[in-house]
Amino acid sequence: MARIKLTLSIATSAIVFTAVSVAGPTFIQTQVANASTAADRSPAVAAPANAEGALPAATSPTELLQLLGERIKAKDVDGIIALHEPEAAIVNYDGTVVRGHKEIRAFYVDWFKSDPVLTVNPRQTVLAGGKRTGKQIRNRTAAIMGDYSLEQTAPDGTREKFTGNFCDTVQEQPNGTWLYVQDNPYPPHGNATSAHH
Repeated sequence: MARIKLTLSIATSAIVFTAVSVAGPTFIQTQVANASTAADRSPAVAAPANAEGALPAATSPTELLQLLGERIKAKDVDGIIALHEPEAAIVNYDGTVVRGHKEIRAFYVDWFKSDPVLTVNPRQTVLAGGKRTGKQIRNRTAAIMGDYSLEQTAPDGTREKFTGNFCDTVQEQPNGTWLYVQDNPYPPHGNATSAHH
């Protein structure tokens, strides 16, 4: 994979999740990492499974954001993949699109080599669509929008920093759980102000 300034799953790299008042935004931040070498850091632990051995599923867009962040912190690639629809997509910095579980897996494995520290500030989540069955509405879509900052290790070993905006799309499944459909850390792509270096 070509060198890409990966800001993957910007809305999803939530580790510390603190809800604020209805009037204020939700703030999510990865655990602050020491800027020294990766060898100085303690190894990550995979997200715990439930009693049946399955990873927890998200029952709301907010919970999906939190679960993905926990799994990114743990560098649990299988757990991350489980939070994406089979044909989900991630928009790269260079405008290319990563599609499907196999490519998304490779994307995350490569991105973790940069020892990322991602801070995400979701500003708005909009739910729409779906089908009503009795009192329930299922198969809704949600857009999660906000801004982020990212610090990661460049190929030359230095730490580099970026800021930008994101707009991710998540989809409710027939069973009421939520999965990622599209992770776009550069909306609208090509806008000079969408990612700052």
